[in-house]
Amino acid sequence: MVTVITSPAATVESMLEHSWLADDQKVAFAASPFVPSATSVSDYLSPWLISNGYNSGSFRSELYIQDAQITACLMNQALEFLERALCNTIAQYILAQNGLETWARVTNYYASYFSVHSLLCLQGRTITSLRLNNAVQVQIVPVDLRTHVFGITKRHLGKNPHHQTPWVRFYKIYDRYAVPHQANELVAREAYTAEPADEAIERNALNYTPFKGFGEIRNIARHGEFSGLFTSYVSALETRSTLPDFLTDLQGFASDSDHKYFARALLKLALAGEILLFIRAVNVAIEAEWVAMRRRWQDFLATVFPNPSTCYLLKFVPLIGSGLA
Repeated sequence: MVTVITSPAATVESMLEHSWLADDQKVAFAASPFVPSATSVSDYLSPWLISNGYNSGSFRSELYIQDAQITACLMNQALEFLERALCNTIAQYILAQNGLETWARVTNYYASYFSVHSLLCLQGRTITSLRLNNAVQVQIVPVDLRTHVFGITKRHLGKNPHHQTPWVRFYKIYDRYAVPHQANELVAREAYTAEPADEAIERNALNYTPFKGFGEIRNIARHGEFSGLFTSYVSALETRSTLPDFLTDLQGFASDSDHKYFARALLKLALAGEILLFIRAVNVAIEAEWVAMRRRWQDFLATVFPNPSTCYLLKFVPLIGSGLA
């Protein structure tokens, strides 16, 4: 049940880039009434806001509310974003295997992008559109994740709330987060990226700048060159069978100019999986949904790759969220 908080202990301004610790996440999600659902934060909040007299003009200042159900919605979003990331990772592999470099890179961007959104939801935050009398873009900021207190604000969305602000927010928050493996630092620390939105910048250039992308159709030699580079990249991963081994290889690829974005997408998937691992330990409903998701992933992989295959994803995907031991 939503409760309005008139005097929050902290403000959106002070908690905008706060990094919640693993213990904070465990406390918050342990107490959330999680049930697998396709109800987003916007789906849940919009009807309540309308019924209580709020409209698109009501957010000139922040609104603070408390409700554990919002935390449950954020978990459902985190899991759904993770599945989107995985689906794009599989599509990227198929495109790259066929030498379709431009769209492989663009599709890989979305694998990273959805992983970032999953990781932000696991920190109790999301950028969303509330459906009131008019649609209004807001961000949900946890001012006390442990007790499910959130601020709703139209501020700090930036010039591009879709493909810039999430990346900036991700790096600010996860730069201070204790990641479980050294390889994860390459996708969580600001020091390892010259520009937080570098992946979005590359995607925009490939998509929208004349003569920047689709060189493989203008120059068949580039098609062959990229195919060879990608084959070399995946051949190393195909020999791996444990998550630490995969992470070690990806750590090396993540600084390679040809492969860095492919490797970073996988490292973000692995990071989200490891965070979910310790959250699952404190909420049996989340654990049960994770088990069901893994079955779906296995079924999907078996459908996409029906014949015996050396595709490294057949070994990597089951290791997501399995632990580093």
